[in-house]
Amino acid sequence: MTTRIHSGPSPNVSAAPTAARTTPPPARPFKAVMDASAGAVVTGAEATLRGLPGGPVLAAAVRSTPVSGAHSAEGSAGTASGGSGAGGAGGERSQIEGAMEQHAEQNLYYLELQSRIAAESRAYSAMSNVLKARHDTVKNAIGNIR
Repeated sequence: MTTRIHSGPSPNVSAAPTAARTTPPPARPFKAVMDASAGAVVTGAEATLRGLPGGPVLAAAVRSTPVSGAHSAEGSAGTASGGSGAGGAGGERSQIEGAMEQHAEQNLYYLELQSRIAAESRAYSAMSNVLKARHDTVKNAIGNIR
């Protein structure tokens, strides 16, 4: 028995110089896309939280930078004058609030539907239990006669 390691066939690996990039660089770097996505998520969360009880406090907790007095005054002036920049954000907020209201109405509808189905199920169970008791009583009476 030998402990020598026999070298087998050589691996087919060869070193090659790095090739130049064949695809063009992206128009928007990945970091910019991710920053824009994160900003959109935070803006949507702030708008959603404003409709909840205690919403302004929750919205302030989500916001990464505090709102200065000049920035909030500018936003309210732009909304009042119907400026295109702030007006678009106000329209977006009203759309979000409308969607939240519609979602709340759907929740109420489904809760009402669930309660009606539960009531129907209770009525069916009660009727089923009464009919089963009646059947058992009649079956026992017939069995007693025999």
